[in-house]
Amino acid sequence: MNKWTRKRILDTFTDLVSEHGYENVTVQMILEKADVGKTTFYRYFRDKADLLYEHYKDLYDAAIEDENCVELKDLFSLLFRKVREHPEELSLFDTIGFDSYREFIYKYTCARGRQIMEKAWGRPLTMKENFHVSFFCGGGAKMLEEYACGRYRDMTPEEAGAEAASMMHAQYDVKIIK
Repeated sequence: MNKWTRKRILDTFTDLVSEHGYENVTVQMILEKADVGKTTFYRYFRDKADLLYEHYKDLYDAAIEDENCVELKDLFSLLFRKVREHPEELSLFDTIGFDSYREFIYKYTCARGRQIMEKAWGRPLTMKENFHVSFFCGGGAKMLEEYACGRYRDMTPEEAGAEAASMMHAQYDVKIIK
């Protein structure tokens, strides 16, 4: 995949979402503003929901790869910081259903959370551990949305990250192995 083309399409998507809201953005609007053809767009993405997923994956993966991300509290803090720094993306939380932003955050953080735990522990998670990760990620997705929408405006990203980490059982407080 041509990284420049992918980035241009994703940047155009986020610009349009901040201007018009997710529900009002069409693939045609993206094609025109990014100055790419339909074939090019569909070579990289299935639809605008796919763009939403790729955008969040990029944000989440960048947080995990950040040099300051050593522990899960660091990861949580970075994610809280990203949503606070990008209020133009709040309309993404207006999406509902299977392709919703919240649902994707839940699914992707569960998958990546399991990878982080398995890498740290050097083994697959048990059924109960998988259950714990799923439960925590479900609440975490909602917490991230509420934080983005300003519900916890008096908490810094670092305070929110530390508080989220403090809610986990001690066994899940692992170092992030890159």
